[in-house]
Amino acid sequence: MKTKVILQDDIPNLGVAGDVKDVAPGYARNYLLPRKLAVPSTPRARALWDARKAQVEDERKSKLAAAQERGRQLEDVVITIGARAGQDGKLFGSVTTTDVAKALLGKGVSIDRRWVELREPIRTTGEFSGAVRLHPQVRAMFKILVQAAG
Repeated sequence: MKTKVILQDDIPNLGVAGDVKDVAPGYARNYLLPRKLAVPSTPRARALWDARKAQVEDERKSKLAAAQERGRQLEDVVITIGARAGQDGKLFGSVTTTDVAKALLGKGVSIDRRWVELREPIRTTGEFSGAVRLHPQVRAMFKILVQAAG
C-alpha cells in the first residue's frame, strides 16, 4: 500500500517540488512529513500548491541562473594545496574534499565540502581537476594544483 504525497522541496532520486508521488507509508510518516519535505495529497493541498506553482517556478529559474553564473566564475579558479610529500611525490595521506573546500574559501568562494567532487582521492603531487555541484543541473569544474610543502 502506498501513500500519496505532494513534495514541498526538490528531493534527489524522488522528484521536484510540486510532484505528486506514491511513497511507502513509513517513508512518508517517518521522514518526509516530519521534515516538512512533503504534505499528504488532498484536494485542498493540491489547490494550494497549484496557486503557488508560478512563484515556485520563478524561484527555481532564478536559482538555476544564479548557479550557472557562479559556475562560470568557478571555471577560471585554480587552487593550490600544499601537502606533506615524500621524495617521489607521494603524499603522506591524501587531499580530501575538506582541504579543497578550505582552499576555495581562501579564493573567496564559500562551498560546502559535501558539494565538492573528486574523481578519486588525490595521493600524489601534480595537477588534478575537481568539480562542485552547485545545482542538480549545474556542475562547475576547476583545477587543483598539489605541491609538496614542508
